[in-house]
Amino acid sequence: MEPNNAPSSKHTKTNVPANIQFNHPDINRVFIAGTLLHDPPLRRTRKGVPVTNFIVVTKPEPTYENIEGAEREPLYISVVVWAKQAVQCSRHLKKGSSVIILGELQSMPNADVENNYFPVQISAQWIQYLEKDEYTQISDDDEDMNKKEDEEI
Repeated sequence: MEPNNAPSSKHTKTNVPANIQFNHPDINRVFIAGTLLHDPPLRRTRKGVPVTNFIVVTKPEPTYENIEGAEREPLYISVVVWAKQAVQCSRHLKKGSSVIILGELQSMPNADVENNYFPVQISAQWIQYLEKDEYTQISDDDEDMNKKEDEEI
């Protein structure tokens, strides 16, 4: 006899034709807030595209601190930023800067599928720089930046 809350076997089958496909959404959005572990170094690809990488440290929610055995360590998250936004990050961010980042997860270049090693990083699309009494958004379409400044870096 099945428990009352378990579905009976006669109700688990569907009458959906086999040729119908369901399109499930692919969602890859990440939203984090934390502080920079180090200054973001500005580099360029072989084609001259600016890029920077940095680590954001996030601390666990304090709601679990009162539960014995639920202490959690800070989380270190790798972030990559491209183009004009990378230049702006190298100018405005430094070790200890507080940021909010919206982006998407991507596989890191050192992924090793054969050995089941899949490190990921956040590819930042939007960064909000948080400073006491000041909020500065760092985005691709920053108007105060011109090409000459970009080439000097």
